[in-house]
Amino acid sequence: MSKTIENNLSIYEKTIVNQDFGLCLDCNQPKTSFYWCQNCDTKRLQQDFNKWTSGNDFIDKLIQESQLKARNYKDVIEWIPYNNLRNMKYLAQGGFSVVYKAILLGGYLSGWDEEKQQWMRVNSELKDEDYENAKQENIKSPLNENEKYGTHVALKCLNNSSRINEDFLYEWKNYLDFVYSSRNRNTILIKLYGITQDPETLNFMIAMEYMTIGCLRSNLMIKKYNPSNKYINLCNVIQSLSVLHKCNLVHGDFHSGNLLLDSPELLLISDLGLSKPADKPLKSDDIYGVLPYIAPEVLRGEPYTKAADIYSFGIIMWEMSSGIPAFNNISQDFGLSLDICQGLRPEIDEVPNIFDDTEKQKIFEKIEVEYTELMKRCWDFNPNKRPTAEELYINFNEWYREVPKGMRIPETEPLIQNYPSTCYTSRKIDYSAKLNEILNQEELSSKIMINDSESISSENFESVQVFNDKEEGFDK
Repeated sequence: MSKTIENNLSIYEKTIVNQDFGLCLDCNQPKTSFYWCQNCDTKRLQQDFNKWTSGNDFIDKLIQESQLKARNYKDVIEWIPYNNLRNMKYLAQGGFSVVYKAILLGGYLSGWDEEKQQWMRVNSELKDEDYENAKQENIKSPLNENEKYGTHVALKCLNNSSRINEDFLYEWKNYLDFVYSSRNRNTILIKLYGITQDPETLNFMIAMEYMTIGCLRSNLMIKKYNPSNKYINLCNVIQSLSVLHKCNLVHGDFHSGNLLLDSPELLLISDLGLSKPADKPLKSDDIYGVLPYIAPEVLRGEPYTKAADIYSFGIIMWEMSSGIPAFNNISQDFGLSLDICQGLRPEIDEVPNIFDDTEKQKIFEKIEVEYTELMKRCWDFNPNKRPTAEELYINFNEWYREVPKGMRIPETEPLIQNYPSTCYTSRKIDYSAKLNEILNQEELSSKIMINDSESISSENFESVQVFNDKEEGFDK
């Protein structure tokens, strides 16, 4: 391989070329991951295409394409029979979906066992707690005593998806392409296991990795008093956003409820391409999202851009420093949207006193000053003045390395906080016409005042000149 081609390869691709995963025993080609040979395993998956169907041609092709392109188990999504799911328990209601926790019997595909010549699946022995949970009244498809192995998953049931729209599916296909691209850059994402369908409602459901700690919004206070944790979390998130933007995609509904924690250090993006109605064609001027995170230009009807994602990221930066959701004491209505377009941003707090050591506190305060300036740039009214995801990543990476490790949370502060989901649920925002009517009038009035002011200044200047000329004439 030429040096030029090798230099253009990603870290993951170089790992394959260097045969770090070894050679396949069947075809003698380099493996593309441990327990995975793309050359052989895609053929094995293809042989099973006639053994399953979702009943929707587009979804079938979506799943098949993921399997044909798969270089490792993380690239694969499967069609999951609904009767393989147990202990379905309601967790939350979103704007366009309902989230459940469930057990996937038999676990998920992880690779090919060359010795036994069969697929391997990741699962674990189920615990007594799982069988006790099966007895609860609010559990659907309870676990049976003879079912011993499975893995816990999150299930996102898409509202009205029995009539799923192709626009929605195309957008989700773009997301799957992003998932594939992210592997090249060693970006960590929430694992998607597969798709299933509720036989009663016919709504489609997406099975994905269950994140044990939950969403960032409920854990903001911990981040406020743990700067090292905060910087590495934001580093993870902005790295994923950077890859998304390099794929010429945008998230479009970026907020702290869509960022999920699997551990204190690992914060991941979710809901890419899923924060819209599944049954309706999207209009170019439709706006969906959570109001405090939507950039002013988007509220006014401009297209959603990468810079709009960065604006949302800036609001999340503020939340992680303040410990509370943005504008949590203000009604999420037209009034707030108008205020945002007129320049309202969250109020910046003083830097908390976290470290007893004076030198450590000074380092932290110095970084937080830089952090605040970068945050303000993220929510700048002018999208062109906002930083890129790459610039943000560089800063967070440096700050994580510099900041002292430590955390001190005042006893009066609650670690876990819950806020009314109605305030922070994605929904259609339809204020642009009314906003533009008011703001255009204000801008016009402002221009008239400026022109009048300039005209008056000009007249005053001429009057002074005439007066001076007369005085000079009198003196003569």
